[in-house]
Order: sequence, then C-alpha cells, then structure tokens
Amino acid sequence: MPDRRRSPGIFRETVACLFQKPWTAWVGLRYLKSKKNSRFLSFITLISMVGVALGVTALVVVLSVMDGFEVEMRKRLMNQELHLLVTPEANAKGGAEGRIPAASFDESPLGKRLHGSAEVQSVNPILETEAILRGGRKVSGVVVKGAESTRLEELRKTLTESANSPLGTPDFGAEVGGMAKIYLGQALADEMDLIPGEIVTLISPTETDGPMSAIPRLKRFMVAGVYKSGVPEQELHTVYAEMSAVRSFLRRAGVVSQWEIVLKDFNAAERFKAELAPLDRTFSVQDWMDLNAHLFASLRLERLAMFISLVFIVIVASFNIVTTLTLMVLEKKREISILKAMGARDPEIGAVFLAEGVLIGGVGTALGMSLGFAICFALRRWQFIQLPDVYFDRTLPVSFLPQYYALIAFSALVIVLCASVYPSLRAARTDPLNGIRFGA
Repeated sequence: MPDRRRSPGIFRETVACLFQKPWTAWVGLRYLKSKKNSRFLSFITLISMVGVALGVTALVVVLSVMDGFEVEMRKRLMNQELHLLVTPEANAKGGAEGRIPAASFDESPLGKRLHGSAEVQSVNPILETEAILRGGRKVSGVVVKGAESTRLEELRKTLTESANSPLGTPDFGAEVGGMAKIYLGQALADEMDLIPGEIVTLISPTETDGPMSAIPRLKRFMVAGVYKSGVPEQELHTVYAEMSAVRSFLRRAGVVSQWEIVLKDFNAAERFKAELAPLDRTFSVQDWMDLNAHLFASLRLERLAMFISLVFIVIVASFNIVTTLTLMVLEKKREISILKAMGARDPEIGAVFLAEGVLIGGVGTALGMSLGFAICFALRRWQFIQLPDVYFDRTLPVSFLPQYYALIAFSALVIVLCASVYPSLRAARTDPLNGIRFGA
C-alpha cells in the first residue's frame, strides 16, 4: 500500500518534475491526442475545455464592462468643473447655519492661497440650499445652487436647450423677462415635463416669512435652460440660479455656503487638497474622489462580487477536469505500470497527468481569453447593446486593462492546477504489478 502521508511531498516533487522533466508534458499531450481514447472520454475532455473557456470569457467581458463604467464615470467627473470643494466648519468666522460672509473666506489663509495659486483656474462661490421645486402640478425636492455669472457661463458647454433657442447661448447675466432665471438638469426637466420659458416656483420648507409665520417662503423663476452633465443623480436633483436671486430668496445678503475650486490639472486634486488642509482648520477641503467616494466604493464592491461569482463557473468546470483525468488514469493503468517498470518514479507519473490537466485548462483559458477579447472589441467597435436612459451612457462602455486579464488567466490556471492534484496523485500511487497483470 502506498503511504498516503507522503502525499504533500509527492505533490511537491510532481510539480517540480513538470518543469524539470519535459518528457512528462510530452507524454501527457500524447495521451490527450491518443486515438485509443474512448469517445466518452474525449467528449468529457471537450466539455472541460469549453466550461473553462466560458467561465474565463464571462470574467473578461464582465470585468471589462465594469471597469469601463468606472473609467467613463471618471471622465464625466473630470468635466464637472468641480475638483475641490471648500466648506466652512461650525467655528468659521462669522458663520451661521453653514454660511459665512464671502469676505471672511477671502481674508483667510486658505482663501488667499487659493486666489494666489498658479495651479488654480477658478474659485467659484456657491450659496446652496434645499428647496421644493413646483412646476405645473408636479413637485420635486432639489438642491439649489446660487452661483456667480462666471460659474453659470460654464453651463453653456452642457446646455441642450435654452430660453432663446433649442441650442442657444443666452445672456447669463440678465434676467429673462424681468424674472429670475433657473437652470434644470435634463433628467429633472424630463421628469417634470418642463421646457425653457416655463415658470416654476421654489418653496423653502425651512425659511418662513416672519418669525411668527408658518408660511413657507416662495419665489418664482423662469426656466432659462436645461443642462446635461452626464451624471443622472446631479441632473435629477441639482438646479442652478443667479447668486443674487438665491440670496434674495433666502434673504441672506453677502453670504456663501461653499466654494467650488477648478484646478488646471485635474489629477493634482488629491495633492493640492493635502497642501490646503493644514492652512485653516475652520474650513473643510474635499477633492472629487471624497465627494464621490460612495460611488467608487460601490463599483469596486460590485466588481469584486462579480469576480467571485464568475470564478465559480471556472470551479464548476474544473470538476469536469477531475472526472476526465480520473477516467484517464483508469484507462491508462497498464501504460502507467509499464512506465513505472521502465524506471519512472511516482512524481514523474503524477507530472504526466498534472500536465494533462494544465493543458486542458490552458487551452480553455486561451480560448476564453480570445473569445472575451473578441466580444469586448465588438462591444466597443459596434456598440450594439443599447442602455436605457437612466444610465449616463447609451452603450456599454468597455475598458481594456492588462492587469485584470493577467489576474483572470492566473486564477483560472491555479484552479485547474488544484483540480488536477487528486488524479495525478492517484496515478502516482498505481501499483505496477497489478497494472501489468490485470491492466485495470
């Protein structure tokens, strides 16, 4: 009886023989190509290869698409004209209800650094508040951002409609028909069936007219334009208006609640934030990654979950490899015994069948990678899968990342190698006398 306690040692020697004894891989290849194999065994071998190939294909396509979503989202955020966000803390000078006088920021060390830095493209003061938007019979909760005309000019790049013409460029500094202007996101305009030129009402649930009054404050605006940012969440909940109009609505003259900082180099946001943070502890500085941390965290979690789920396809396919190699060991028992009688050691016999498993898995992995690349290329080239409007893009985005493909190939080969362990050890333990005598 073979000593089962030597299995770990035999396995290590078997793996070593696979790399040190090229003839073991050659014999394994000959066994796979042998015409003496039964049709059933050949069919199981083919099924094993196809199973591994399908699992690898699914991994390549899904991870490429999910990474494509993240890359596309980063591109959209790069175009949002918001690289850093500065907000006052509760102990900020002159602060009340999260708002401070604009002069307090300009005179602070942080404000002076931002206004004097060559890396900063623009510093845009924002007065933000939450309100209810009513248009016709529909209402929606929104975040109102009051901005200076220089910031509103940036909306010109993203306007799809305006009060002047379908694709016009209205005068952002003037009121429309003597009424304050407001700019809605495409998603919000579609949901509320609003078009430029219509009248809407902002209702503040927290601000009232008079200290003893329970009547919420109201202000009418004209829809001057509809912007499309490519980020549905922003389009659905964020509206823009002139700073003076929002201050009039809130009755808060000269105050600001945050500053949107645009850098000349988008990629320098994290480094620049680290330089600004120690300058003034009465202000909080966040970069675009901090503002969207929940979004990128959820994308990473989904990608990990999908990877683990799809790896199980390869694991299930590897059970077919176990079956294939075990049946082959039984079928080749006489040949194994002859090899042992000719002087082949147990690890060398095990390496023959380990090589077969790696060959089956390697071919399946190569086929899967090739098919996955082909599908991803087709998705990127012809864009034949259309997405509903709730997504920021109309087609599936695809990104090619070599490190992911290397991880997929490595994971598949490791799984296949583990699946080949039992059959190879069983072949190594074959008794040559019984094999030659009985052939089974």
